Amino acid sequence: MAALTGCSSSTNASKEASAENPRKVVIGTGTQFKPYCYLDESGNLAGYELEVLKEIDNRLPQYEFDFETFDFKNILLSLGDGKVDIGAHQFEKNPDREASYLFGTESYTTFILRIVVDKDRTDINGIDDLQGKTVEVSEGSNDAWVLEDYNKKHQDNPIKLKYISNSDAVAQIQELEDGRIDAAISIKRIVDSWNKTYGDKVKTAGDPIASSSTYYIYRKDDTQLQQDIDAVLKELKEDGTLAQISIDVLGGDYTTTD
Repeated sequence: MAALTGCSSSTNASKEASAENPRKVVIGTGTQFKPYCYLDESGNLAGYELEVLKEIDNRLPQYEFDFETFDFKNILLSLGDGKVDIGAHQFEKNPDREASYLFGTESYTTFILRIVVDKDRTDINGIDDLQGKTVEVSEGSNDAWVLEDYNKKHQDNPIKLKYISNSDAVAQIQELEDGRIDAAISIKRIVDSWNKTYGDKVKTAGDPIASSSTYYIYRKDDTQLQQDIDAVLKELKEDGTLAQISIDVLGGDYTTTD
C-alpha cells in the first residue's frame, strides 16, 4: 500500500521484483495543486494523483509505492538525480521533456489550456492579445513551455512571462484583479472551481491555446516499470475505475475530455 514518507531515496532495485520481494518505487509529486496533489486539513497528501496511484499500487504487488513531495520545478530534477522513480504532477509532453525522460504511453487526464483573465477584462480574446502583456506561469510547467515556444516565433513583441515556483489560487486571482498580471493559463474545470470557491472573479478568454494529455514520467532506462504501470492504467480505463476516481475527486470524468 502506498505511503507518504520523508527524505527517502530510490535505489537501483532488482528487475526481479515480485510479490514476495517487492521493489520500492518512490513517487515524486507536489502539494500545491488542488485537487490533483495537495495536503488535506490534517497535513496528509491527498488528491487525484494519490488516489490513482494507490489503485495502481493495489494491482501491482511486485511494487511498493512511497511518496515524496517537492516544489513542482524540482520533481523532474529529482527524477533525473535518482531520488525518485516516477514524476506524478499532471505532466504533459513537450519536446524538451521527451528528450530527457521516458513518458508513459497511457494518459490519465486531458488538459485543454486556456487563457484566464479577470472577469471584467475584455481586451484579451486570444494568445496574440497577450503580446507585450504579463502572464503568470509555473516554472517548468507545460503552460510555460507553450508560451516560451510562442515567444520564439514572436520575438519582436513577446509575452512577458512571470515565473512562480508554486501556484496559489488566491494569490493568482488577486493579482489578476489588481492588474499586477494580465493573464494566467489554466483549464476550465479549475477556473470553474475557483469561481465556486472564491466567488465569480475570473473567466477563460478565447479559444484553447493548447490541448494535451497527462502522463507519468520515468527515467529513460526504467522501461519495465513504465510498461507495468501502463498496463494497469489501461485496465483502469477499460473497467471504469479511472473515470470513477476522476468523478469522485475532480467532480467529473476528465480522463478523456475536458
